[in-house]
Order: sequence, then structure tokens, then C-alpha cells
Amino acid sequence: MPVKIFVHPFLNEGREIEVTVDGQTVGDCLRELTDLYPQMKERIFDRAGRLRGYIEVLVGLKPTYPLELSYPVQDGDTIHLIVFLSGG
Repeated sequence: MPVKIFVHPFLNEGREIEVTVDGQTVGDCLRELTDLYPQMKERIFDRAGRLRGYIEVLVGLKPTYPLELSYPVQDGDTIHLIVFLSGG
């Protein structure tokens, strides 16, 4: 089922992108995204394959926590990858 992902520029070398992938869960969709853009994998997932702590995943602008990677998606959903940044 086609799902659109909006990717924050921090995760893709300073460029915001929109990608259409297929999957039944957020995790399926993010794995396909990182297959297409391998440079994002280390910024999205830690070594154990968990979502990094500075990333918030929204599906249809609704937070997916605590399910995150197992959160189900439907045909036509949109996933937004939001990055929490801090600085002075």
C-alpha cells in the first residue's frame, strides 16, 4: 500500500524530501526508505535497529509513540519524520 514519507532535512544531507514507499507498518516504510537512501539509516536507526531518540514519527500528523515502528499504516497515509534539535 502506497504511503508518503516526508523527511526532515537533517536526515538527508540538508535536503527535505518526499518519498512514496509501500508497507503495513511505520517500520516497513522506514526500512524501504533506508533501502532507497542508505545514507539515512544511521541517522534514523541506532545499531540495535531502534528509532533514534531525537526522531518523532507522525502518521497523518498523529504521534505514533509508543508503538512507533509497529504502528500500522494504511493506503494513502503520510508519515512525517520530525527531528528534535537543540542549540544555543
